[in-house]
Amino acid sequence: MVTPITRLRMISQALDLATPTLRDVARWCGVSYHAVRMYRARERGMPPEVRRRLAKALRAHARRLVAMASRLEASAERNP
Repeated sequence: MVTPITRLRMISQALDLATPTLRDVARWCGVSYHAVRMYRARERGMPPEVRRRLAKALRAHARRLVAMASRLEASAERNP
């Protein structure tokens, strides 16, 4: 059984997961926050290795989002 507190925590985690920050992206790619801001502003080109790490990180993030969506759906079906 999912308690109301657990449900609220899960919703909070889902919303945090759905909205990663540029700091999160920097950490995933192993580069500085400043570098990511420069990539985002198109002030600096992203090297191929960083692009590969970003692609890998985005795939991993997508898997986490799918897992969280499944948990949310399951909790909604158990406790509407």
